[in-house]
Amino acid sequence: MRYKMIVSYDGSFFHGFQRQPDEISVQQVLEEKLAIIFKTKIVIHGAGRTDAFVHAKGQVVHFDSDQLIPCENLRKVLNKHIFPHIYIKEIRFVPNEFHSRKSAIKKEYRYLVSINEFDPLKSNYMLFFHDRININNIRLAMEYIVGTHDFKSFSKNKITKNTVRTIESFTLTVDKGILEFAIVGDGFMYNMVRIIVALMLKVGEGRFKPEDIKRILDGKERRLAPFVAAPQGLYLWKVHYDEKFNGSIEPIEK
Repeated sequence: MRYKMIVSYDGSFFHGFQRQPDEISVQQVLEEKLAIIFKTKIVIHGAGRTDAFVHAKGQVVHFDSDQLIPCENLRKVLNKHIFPHIYIKEIRFVPNEFHSRKSAIKKEYRYLVSINEFDPLKSNYMLFFHDRININNIRLAMEYIVGTHDFKSFSKNKITKNTVRTIESFTLTVDKGILEFAIVGDGFMYNMVRIIVALMLKVGEGRFKPEDIKRILDGKERRLAPFVAAPQGLYLWKVHYDEKFNGSIEPIEK
């Protein structure tokens, strides 16, 4: 049987999602606690490999087991084991063809920026930036990101050969001094969202003009935008799948 879980976590307490040899990760914690419950080794697969200090509201993972545990029972027991920095929002049985990463059709990330007075109690959950910022210019710059482009200038990964991605939407809401960037696309390369947000902020403070974004995209060189926003403000918000994977199937116990 294949289990699908929607997971949220506070990235402040982990060295990223993926298992690390000498650091604690979300994957490690989940696998260890699931192994206790199932009394056998469990390997989970995530929809995305969030970096250290990056958070998730809707990370998706899947794993296989021959043991049938009712989903809601499993969710409640597992949450007791992983409290308080990880929380399982939902568990469903899905077809074996489902894969948390390969079946994803698009992902949504959000990034929070505060232009208010610095608050150390919130510094792990948003980027604090000065308030001398032109929001209108940021919005104009964001328009160049939407669509299908070669984002080679916006990735630190030198191995990826295909750097073309489609950004379905890129929006900004401003409320009480908090800027919330929301970006939805068919895929994102290593550090891509943080690089894009960092460049938007550079536009906002006047170091770049909105139209410079097109020049940077066309240039296809990382050196044209050598900025990366801090990980603390980034959230993997939601992973989208075909409708057939959003429901739950009736499990067959072996």
